[in-house]
Amino acid sequence: MSRFKLNQYDEGKNYIFFFMSALTSFTFILLLLAVFGYRYGFFSAGYSLMFLTKYAVYSSIIASAISLISIGHSLHLYKKFLNIVSSIFMFAINITIISFFYFQIIDLRSNPVINDISTDYHDLLEFKVYTDHNLPKDDHNLIQKFGGFKLPNYELSPLILSDVSKEEVFNKSLNILKNMGLEITYKNFEEGTIEALEKSFWYGFTDDMIIRIEKLITNDIIINVRSASRIGRSDFGKNSKRIKSYFVLMQ
Repeated sequence: MSRFKLNQYDEGKNYIFFFMSALTSFTFILLLLAVFGYRYGFFSAGYSLMFLTKYAVYSSIIASAISLISIGHSLHLYKKFLNIVSSIFMFAINITIISFFYFQIIDLRSNPVINDISTDYHDLLEFKVYTDHNLPKDDHNLIQKFGGFKLPNYELSPLILSDVSKEEVFNKSLNILKNMGLEITYKNFEEGTIEALEKSFWYGFTDDMIIRIEKLITNDIIINVRSASRIGRSDFGKNSKRIKSYFVLMQ
């Protein structure tokens, strides 16, 4: 009789786990819709990020909370081990998703609301391929575009190299950009100009980078760089990090 009651209690009673699994699946569906919907032009960046991705994270938070309930509920089930392990696995998946986007938010708030970084704001480099980054010469909104008079990343300055030729710097820059995962879109040795782009792994957001290599009268080489995102108001600090990484590899 007691065994019958145990089976009656155990059989088909773990609806909490199934609900948690459904929510986790729903989270992945929303994330996939956000990523591929934007990549293939079905949704705008705003809809993908501010609606689909946002509610995917909300769904993951609820699923992680339910997974904790499922772990406790599993202690009363006949097949405890299998249910507990499955619930812990689902909890780990959702915590990973939540943690990823949590650190993205921290990254966003810890960087200036800016998506266009340069080492020279007075003689701003102009792109030749994606010209939407270029502004009219008399555009007085330029300073505001770059964060007001307190310029962000003020420590970024042109890189000056000695005892090296312009050709060596140009060729080395091409190799460095390729090794950094950027796609070369324009190069002209006479101009000393290189342009490249990089797409983010998930959503495919595109950033453009332009490098200007010049020889000074002292025979030193000066390198100015500009890196800009095509969409969004904040780049999570990616553009400044890209410039710094390039400079480190050039030295």
